[in-house]
Amino acid sequence: MFRTHDSDMLGLPGMFGEGQYQWNQVSKVLRNHWYHVTVQAKHEGRSTELVLMIESEPRLQQILIAQDDEIIITDVQVITPAHMNGAGGWRMEKLTKVTLGEDENECVVCLLEVETGSKYHSSHQPGFSIDLLSNLRPIYHANMIRTA
Repeated sequence: MFRTHDSDMLGLPGMFGEGQYQWNQVSKVLRNHWYHVTVQAKHEGRSTELVLMIESEPRLQQILIAQDDEIIITDVQVITPAHMNGAGGWRMEKLTKVTLGEDENECVVCLLEVETGSKYHSSHQPGFSIDLLSNLRPIYHANMIRTA
């Protein structure tokens, strides 16, 4: 999950709209993946692009389902830590597919596929095998993005 600190707040609460807060930065303690989702929002004839930083698959799924004529997702990228992507650090890549499954201990494991064809998983179990997952549930596929 993302964290904020009061000293990073920009302006006063609500100055940009009821219930709205602006932050100079957010932090993340856990070294797990998250999603960078670009949204085209239309309101009263005006169109605005905004970015959502989404920490979990359930929240990503909610945003996908909530798409309509006024809220359109135009891009989804995944940010993965080195232990997932095999690189020397964090990497941001265009996402093509997300699937959830359960390992032999009934723990949820996230499977990610990116535009380059690379596949990542969220399991920390030594000797983990994707083939042993059960109850596979697709959450996202790149064809779920609507065109503006």
